[in-house]
Amino acid sequence: MKKFHFTLARMLEFKTQILDKEKDLLGSIRAKKNEIDEKIERFEQAVQELSDNLLQEQLKGITVEHLQFYSMQIENARRCLVQLRIEQLAMEQELQRQQVVVVKASQEVSSLEKLRDKQLEEFKYEEKRAGEEEMLEFVTGRLVRANKNSA
Repeated sequence: MKKFHFTLARMLEFKTQILDKEKDLLGSIRAKKNEIDEKIERFEQAVQELSDNLLQEQLKGITVEHLQFYSMQIENARRCLVQLRIEQLAMEQELQRQQVVVVKASQEVSSLEKLRDKQLEEFKYEEKRAGEEEMLEFVTGRLVRANKNSA
């Protein structure tokens, strides 16, 4: 009995490795984007807390130095937020590009897997047909021998 061999097995293995690498890269991009998102959230909370503290201090009475200190901290946090949002946008674009790459690689692997499955079906069909022919030859040979012996 002959063993099934997919002619493009090496290509499928290669494409699968590429797909795995691209998925890993996509995961690391997502992790970086999530990290940036968390930093943005922390800076937004910091700006809110500083603004609330400034308001409380103003109600009590605040010195010019403290007012400048709070204002400077709020401004620095806002600058950081602007920079982080630029990074966030860049990561979103990179994420979208990588998703396209992963989808394309996935389609290539899928098409090779479908081809492999089709070839396997054809192999099984041919194997079954060959088995039936072999059985028919055996039965026919027996009948011919039986007819020769009885004649």
